Amino acid sequence: MPYFTDATDDVLSVAVTPSFEGGQVSGISPNLIADNAASELLNMTISPNGNLQTRQGIETISTSLSTASTVQGMFYFDTPDIETIVVGSNGTLYKYNTGSSTFSTTGGTFTNSVTQLEFAQLNNKLFWADGISELQFTDGTDNHRQGTSVASITVTNEGSGYTSVPTVTIGTPTAGYGTTASAIATVGTGNKVSAITVTNAGSGYLVAPSVTITGGGGSNATATANISTQLAPTGLRLIKSFTNRLFAVGTGENRNTLYASDILDPEIWKTTNSIIVGGDDGEDIVAIQPFYGFQIIVFKRNKIYLVDVSPTTTLTTGTAISTLTNTAAQWTVQTISNRIGCVAGRSVALVNKDVFFLSNDGIRSISRSMADDFSTVGLTISEPVKDIIARINRSYVDSVNATFHNNRYLLAIPLDTATKPSHVLVYNSIFNSFEGLWEIAAARMVETSFSSGFATNTVKLCIGTTTSKIGHLTDYKDADSVDPTTGFQD
Repeated sequence: MPYFTDATDDVLSVAVTPSFEGGQVSGISPNLIADNAASELLNMTISPNGNLQTRQGIETISTSLSTASTVQGMFYFDTPDIETIVVGSNGTLYKYNTGSSTFSTTGGTFTNSVTQLEFAQLNNKLFWADGISELQFTDGTDNHRQGTSVASITVTNEGSGYTSVPTVTIGTPTAGYGTTASAIATVGTGNKVSAITVTNAGSGYLVAPSVTITGGGGSNATATANISTQLAPTGLRLIKSFTNRLFAVGTGENRNTLYASDILDPEIWKTTNSIIVGGDDGEDIVAIQPFYGFQIIVFKRNKIYLVDVSPTTTLTTGTAISTLTNTAAQWTVQTISNRIGCVAGRSVALVNKDVFFLSNDGIRSISRSMADDFSTVGLTISEPVKDIIARINRSYVDSVNATFHNNRYLLAIPLDTATKPSHVLVYNSIFNSFEGLWEIAAARMVETSFSSGFATNTVKLCIGTTTSKIGHLTDYKDADSVDPTTGFQD
């Protein structure tokens, strides 16, 4: 724009900025804003060469799944046999049918009174936890409560008169899926059944099955099966898949307990595979984030911990590993910060080699938090847009959610009087600057990578809105080739 000058014979001066890589800087006095920055950016994005351009729109996948309901959970479920978006809304689980471009119910349900539904994939199954119900899963076709296997069988009456090994019959699974366990009896001195050994633990048991002992020439031997020591805890609310295991956090008295399934076996949740993180410090665990190696970051509102969950290995001759077991007795807990924490569990996202999250005073990162000491806390990443952070409706901060896509940390937030996310605050990790706000009411965001079913099959950002509409952001298209009328509409 022209600068004012009252000298008629002076050459007109023009203010020019070579780029806008500085992004939005609205949290300082306007006269301090650098030449490559702006005081407000709305529905804009910064191109790789630093130019400002209008962000592209969202193409509809589906109209509202459930009238007047929000998306409470969303996950891209990808196995050798199925590719689908699974969405939780109004107590029902839906899956996307790429052939017909519609959603249908999976048959799965969750407690609708909760605001969060968390997903994790392991062994070609998608597990979900709502903080109230038992752990459940779907394979894309059927839905079941997660069962377990038979841990052991205890002889309660040895019987008598057994001249040969009797037959042991175990009852069928009760979860609607699974395999029947099997066992073999041992006849000891006095022609009595002295022990029963499980030879196949089976799967899909929700209650201890019956054990029947027949044949062998004797009578009166009885036994009971045990499954209680490894059934998944009730009321899991946070769940992640990491290092071929499921990790989860409990509720109520177990709000600070980090649980783990066995390696490659989500049916086994041994009571010894859990640890209380941070003790009973009065704060709930609000988020868990897999990190590097076997490390998991555990967030509370005012504290951050780093838990090393390395499995135990048993070595044979030389360096060959004969067993790989999971035991919480070997886990270690390190405090990253005792002053900074996370106020919105779903704001946590892996950003390149770092982890971003929303704290009490703005967006922070794990790398910076680890660099701080216990007496000094550095500035937040969001300091340039602290005025926007101040507008977040803290009464509904639980609705905040985030993801990392196309080199951008996208944080969906409820601004001012909004009770659900009304805008997305965008941080560009290439330029380390903010692209301002996008007017998108994103209840959940996940990346998809369909191999078929669309005109363009590539990595895309799927957005589920607060009105249960589902669509893909069209930033996978070349901005110069999209239709100027419809390509920038939501």
